[in-house]
Amino acid sequence: MKPWISAAAGLFLLATARAGSPAVEAAPDIYTGVYENGSFQSLTFVNSVVGWDTFFNAGYFGYGRVIANVEAGLVWDGHEAFLRPDGAPPAVALTLSGTGALSEADFHATMVGQVLAGTGYVAGIGGGQLTYIGLGMAPLAQIWSGGIATEFSPTQTGSFSTTVNSTVSVYQSFFEGIGGIKPDAINSSWGGSDPAAELPESLAIDGLARQNSTVAFVASAGNDAGSPVSAPGSVYNGITVGSLGGASFLTPSEFSSSGAVDFYNPKTGQTITGVRSAVDISAPGENFVLAAYLGPTGSLGASTDPVIAGFVQDPAPTDLYFLNQSGTSFAAPMVSGGIALLKDVAANDLFNNLNDVPAATDTRVIKSVLMAGATRTEGWDNGQATNAHGVVETSRSLDDRTGAGALNLDRTAGIYLLAGTRDVAGTTGGAISVSGWDFANLQLGGANDYTFDNPFNTPVELTVSLNWFAGRSFDSQTSIGEDLSFADLNLEVWQVLNGQFLTMLADSRSVYNNTEFLRINLPTGSYGIRITFNGLVYGTTTGESYGLAWQSQTVPEPSTFALVLLFAVAVTLKAARIPRRPP
Repeated sequence: MKPWISAAAGLFLLATARAGSPAVEAAPDIYTGVYENGSFQSLTFVNSVVGWDTFFNAGYFGYGRVIANVEAGLVWDGHEAFLRPDGAPPAVALTLSGTGALSEADFHATMVGQVLAGTGYVAGIGGGQLTYIGLGMAPLAQIWSGGIATEFSPTQTGSFSTTVNSTVSVYQSFFEGIGGIKPDAINSSWGGSDPAAELPESLAIDGLARQNSTVAFVASAGNDAGSPVSAPGSVYNGITVGSLGGASFLTPSEFSSSGAVDFYNPKTGQTITGVRSAVDISAPGENFVLAAYLGPTGSLGASTDPVIAGFVQDPAPTDLYFLNQSGTSFAAPMVSGGIALLKDVAANDLFNNLNDVPAATDTRVIKSVLMAGATRTEGWDNGQATNAHGVVETSRSLDDRTGAGALNLDRTAGIYLLAGTRDVAGTTGGAISVSGWDFANLQLGGANDYTFDNPFNTPVELTVSLNWFAGRSFDSQTSIGEDLSFADLNLEVWQVLNGQFLTMLADSRSVYNNTEFLRINLPTGSYGIRITFNGLVYGTTTGESYGLAWQSQTVPEPSTFALVLLFAVAVTLKAARIPRRPP
């Protein structure tokens, strides 16, 4: 099931430096000779922390999937981490520089590229196989590398300049597709200031994401501790990722940007500060060991720092690594790579009774299953409180630091691939199993009801995630984005009696978010989920499509349930996988 995998592979810890700022300090740690002495073997293989093994052991490596990476410079695929066996697709299949942008390889993009699709192929080890040394999240996916920098700063390593055209042109090409192919995800590990997501670049990205709904947009949250999330992570229609560390990678990183961002109403011209939860999910982002590009281009090549000039080499060496790299720039590609794995399975037709196959790759569904499958992080708090009527309420949906919690591909696989409900028939709700997802449409003023087909016989923790797009458009002729509307949907959990919704128990009602989220404990009994569309913040629309996902875990022993689910996912994937000839 694992062609090219070496049984003698070493273990190591993958992550990136801060988006748009220095990744290499004055005295960087650079390592060589990794394969000869095996010194990385004592480190943690962080892919396994997020549930990657479930897919990898079942033979899903991201083969046939495309992940675009957009940032200042381009991924340098000359490093040994990007070598691939004969017959495997190249790691970097396409490079594209924006209008007026430089076309230069950069150290930061190279590190991010390794997390996305590093292969770790070493001709002299294991008979010429993949090894865990250098292995990214989707090691047989292809990277499209896009560069947007018009200038790299000579004085601040990692900083760069862009224009609207240099940025939007790359995103437009990737979202709309090249050669009839669209990427499965677009990763962006760079940052700038736009807390209300009202700049032309943010409008364009949101409009493109909405109009190309099978292309998931993923962005790093930024690394300004205590400050709001940076752009493009502040956009509405993407998946923004914060960083985690600690012994179990459940501790929010001190440097990870957090806090609510702003909402701009284009119809009134009013900006309402601090009302949107920008971080959607989090992933490991500390102490990575990553491929070092030391060539004389990109940010290192532009630097006038004499220390940096001392280790820039031409030609760049192929076997050096940066140690102890940390930042949300590496947390984001872990999520992007995870999406490629999910879509690898979807593309191989695991969905036996799937009513609407395109729905399975819609970003609103992908985002919802990732969030519903997330693990509670340390100190997780989305503002849920019980009101005077006994209803659990939240008006902010997500934890400001970690969003829905930590990326957990095991649980996500249980919801997305193996659940009894994988897209309810029709578009207006219906009977559902204990976990699953749905893609549906709701009319203004209406409600869609989902009723669990069996009562819960034991107490459970129920997690529910609802996502829809902000109504933004993009004109492909003018390359300009525009605000159209913003729908206000609500997420409710009800007690059900004889099929009737009797008493509301919980309510996520955040006016300025296009995400609603609940994580609540329920006693034994019969329950249902209700989605309502009571109005719009601005604009006009008669209906709104959304992705919904949910899962339940038995309490008070969720860890036991998680282990059982992990085993069930692994076994079922192996049994159900459609055989595929290795490339």
